[in-house]
Amino acid sequence: MTRFQELKNTPMTFADLEKLYDLMAETLDEFDVQQHSLFLSKLSMVLSHEIGDLETVINAINVAKDGLVAKGSG
Repeated sequence: MTRFQELKNTPMTFADLEKLYDLMAETLDEFDVQQHSLFLSKLSMVLSHEIGDLETVINAINVAKDGLVAKGSG
């Protein structure tokens, strides 16, 4: 089982993930690039509150970090 699969026992369907991806892209297009980080931070906090479980949110953060290069490390 991947770390992504560990996040939730009932994952979204691929079709739902595509809809979500499209909505996220359209929403980000509404704002200047400088506001993308703020929007994504606010969305993360809202979703974290909806999830309501600290360990699940921490796991999701670690999954999202996977494959990214940290500042100063390369």
